[in-house]
Amino acid sequence: MAGDWIKMRGNLWDDPRIASLCDATDQPEAMIIGGLYWLWAMADQHTEDGTLPGLTLKAIDRKTGVPGLGAALADIDWLQVVEGGVMVPRFDEHNGASAKRRCQDAKRKAGVRKESASDADKKRKPAGAREREELKPSHTPPADDSDPAGADNPDAPVEMTLEWQPDQKALKAYAARAGVPLDAFTPEAVSPFVLHHEPRGQVRTLREWTADLVRWVQRDRVNANRVVPLSRARASPGKQELNHEDKSWAIDGEGV
Repeated sequence: MAGDWIKMRGNLWDDPRIASLCDATDQPEAMIIGGLYWLWAMADQHTEDGTLPGLTLKAIDRKTGVPGLGAALADIDWLQVVEGGVMVPRFDEHNGASAKRRCQDAKRKAGVRKESASDADKKRKPAGAREREELKPSHTPPADDSDPAGADNPDAPVEMTLEWQPDQKALKAYAARAGVPLDAFTPEAVSPFVLHHEPRGQVRTLREWTADLVRWVQRDRVNANRVVPLSRARASPGKQELNHEDKSWAIDGEGV
């Protein structure tokens, strides 16, 4: 006995030769494929080379319940009438012990290839993963033994802290550009800027923080010049009344 299974193609139902068998026997595909299953399974059980002594076309019709199936199989060369019986052509290519061994070997090799490919996919990084990692911005200052916090590097990203001080070189350049004298950056002028930004947890470079400070102090100076002292309005009460609609004293603009 060659084994307890037979090889049947998954696309057999739509094979044009199945359609020709249906036309020749006036039977549906289910009947034809069922008859073929019996024939091939029986041959697998009783022969090594596909030769079935004593079997006739009439017996095939009777056993499958499909009149004319034997002759129709012979017409398409799926069955041959030989002396003393019938033979299934190319039987050893599809069934028999050697064919089953080949089929099992092919499945085993395919399984190994699939497993190897799966392992390779798990180990392989997606295309562009390294580039994405390298280009991904970091809010953590780069490690540097000589300057671990990046405090002396004007281009190092840092968070605002209560101990923050502007970069003096950048401060001089930005202040000159903004027309703000350096003596305007007193601790009293810098402290409100620091207190405003420290709780926000924002990350900027030292140079950016310094430029923001310059704009902050410049705005404070402009707003201070817009304040109208009350003493001026009260200096001549007979000639000038206090204008309650005057908003020139208000600070326009928000913090950086």
